[in-house]
Amino acid sequence: MTPEENLAHLWQLLDTNHEAPSAHKYDAARKFVGQLIGVAATRVYITYISKAGNLSVRGSQSTGALKSDVVIALIKRRTEDPATHRAARSFVERTGKPVLLLQRASEESIEWHPIGGYALSIDPRGQTLLTKLSSIFGAPPHQAIPMSEDFAASNAIQYLEGLGITGSVMGSALSEWHDLSNMLASVMQSDIGLSAAEVAVVARRRAIIAELKEMIADPSTTERDLHRKVKGHYWIFGGRYTGVSERNSLIPMDEYDIPLFCADGSIHIVELKGSHITKLVERQRSHLIPGKEVHKAVGQAMNYLRDLDEAGAAMETYYRRNGIEYDLCRARATVVIGNPDHVDIPADTRLNLGPATRQTIDQAIRTYNALINRIEVVTWTDLLDAADRSLKFEEESAGSESADHTDLPGQRSSAPEISQEAEGEETIF
Repeated sequence: MTPEENLAHLWQLLDTNHEAPSAHKYDAARKFVGQLIGVAATRVYITYISKAGNLSVRGSQSTGALKSDVVIALIKRRTEDPATHRAARSFVERTGKPVLLLQRASEESIEWHPIGGYALSIDPRGQTLLTKLSSIFGAPPHQAIPMSEDFAASNAIQYLEGLGITGSVMGSALSEWHDLSNMLASVMQSDIGLSAAEVAVVARRRAIIAELKEMIADPSTTERDLHRKVKGHYWIFGGRYTGVSERNSLIPMDEYDIPLFCADGSIHIVELKGSHITKLVERQRSHLIPGKEVHKAVGQAMNYLRDLDEAGAAMETYYRRNGIEYDLCRARATVVIGNPDHVDIPADTRLNLGPATRQTIDQAIRTYNALINRIEVVTWTDLLDAADRSLKFEEESAGSESADHTDLPGQRSSAPEISQEAEGEETIF
């Protein structure tokens, strides 16, 4: 559609009673504009302005305007152009929202013609949206309102404090903001911001560990449930891993649960099994030995490693030719399986043996690990306990650094950057 056709269609959608107190009168127009510029209809705010002074006040007090990506103001009066533009500038300065102005051709007309728009100079996304609208509806070029980042930050803090917005509310709102990554990068340039970001990451990860512990305690939790929960949270397996392969299959016919990259570039395969395995260990005469499910899982990992040993060199050459660096030489594997709490082996009065305990089950697994090579078996309980201890260490470290900053307010920290997935402390293996 041409700009003229887009504008004519918008007129039809705006042909409504603008004075009516209806929250849905512009729904169709918002949906149309949103589709054209690639944002959700709920992120487009359209408001009718009967007089210039209402623009700054109404827009600043409207929840819909404050949640929007772009504001379209329908200007009723043609006799207030200078005042309208001053109000629009004030609105943008107060809220940071880009605004496009449409003015009515006459009191009786259904035609609305664009007369320009405003966006902050420090808001590239807002300027992009106005540029799109200008192209779509044939609007005059928008004006960028000069504003320094320091001035913008000061205004933002005063505005939020005036609304009584707390840190928790602000954090929840920012989590859905389009510019969240840049905001976090700016916050973490300060010692206080870095410490707060570290604490927030640790708190979120502690919550994930708590959820996983509840899941492995529930007999109805399936292996698939655990797979879904662990996906994307590979920090659980420890700090010696630098990432996860995007490919779950590194050689033909084998597909791994989690192929991790070690710090030296080698591959570590993690095989996830269920947590509710009542025969995680079994009694053989006077001893406990790993059960059938453990042997099957280890056998599966053994086959993966054997195939990597046999085909790894050829596949490395293939990957390298395609610009992918994989070190498939002598990979290792870990099997995560079972929860000792689900094992119930009663006392054997004939052999004068007590019931199986967490300690004796751990000893049986540890003995088994000592006699196999390049594969380690860990229970879900051990894995999560180790991850929890690692996070506790991170919390204590963050608290210690915060105390140091309190004692020496003028001293900057040399704290390292934190990444989305990598943790500094080793969890397990």
